[in-house]
Amino acid sequence: MTKPKVLITGAGGMLATALERVLGTVCSLATFTESQLDITNRDAVLDAVRKVGPDVIVNAAAYTAVDRCETEERRAALVNGTAVGYLAQAAEATGTRIVHFSTDYIFDGEKEGPYREDDIPNPVSAYGRSKLLGEQELVRFTRHAIVIRTQWLYGENGNNFVDTIIQLARQRDELKIVDDQYGSPTYTMDLARVVGWFVEHRDDHPDVWGQVFNFSNEGVVSWFGFAREILRLAGIGTRLIPVDTAAFPRPARRPPNSALDKTKIRRLTNIDIRPWPDALYEYMRRMV
Repeated sequence: MTKPKVLITGAGGMLATALERVLGTVCSLATFTESQLDITNRDAVLDAVRKVGPDVIVNAAAYTAVDRCETEERRAALVNGTAVGYLAQAAEATGTRIVHFSTDYIFDGEKEGPYREDDIPNPVSAYGRSKLLGEQELVRFTRHAIVIRTQWLYGENGNNFVDTIIQLARQRDELKIVDDQYGSPTYTMDLARVVGWFVEHRDDHPDVWGQVFNFSNEGVVSWFGFAREILRLAGIGTRLIPVDTAAFPRPARRPPNSALDKTKIRRLTNIDIRPWPDALYEYMRRMV
């Protein structure tokens, strides 16, 4: 049986690293770093897709510097928004399916309880606005796309909260951590496995293309609770002090509640979504 061909943008990044590890065992991959494929260049995108001829495009390229987006909103909108439209146009022109990643930051975080896919977005940051634009551009140009909204990503080969907390805890006697923002930590390998399911079953469920899905690991926790578990698993005794968001003023507003409801993706895939502490344990075991 011929392996499906998958084109991955954003190679070298944290999410793309996991995608390559998971998909590389069952797919033929064509990976592009930012320097190899500038997704903000419409002609370059179309040329690359035509040359590769993939069955599925997986867009792991993004501008994720949340605070910097506040002063570089045009750049964020170009990379996270307009460029997604270029990928969608290339996919539509070549009859290719596309998987794109969005974020909990498209919501304001004021809802009580987890956000569903059909909840109305209301981003409160430039980053959130740019990612919402990407979703809109995607559906504007193709009906053969899946959006996966995710959050609080960590994994190999990238800057993330887990690595940062461990590094800081080894340098300091105490750390102040925000305790009034809630979400679900998501291990990139688990997210990549979900993408693998969609690639594998791309012809079995044609009606899912054109839809939005939420995915994160199970369970909701604050950044403080997340940090506490990280240090427990690492065996580091640094004192953690819970504080309010106001103690750390940042250029970009963060949603206080960004938990995502995963009922839809669970019913479709029957994937057993791991609790976030179990996924964190696997990641930290890999770090040793």
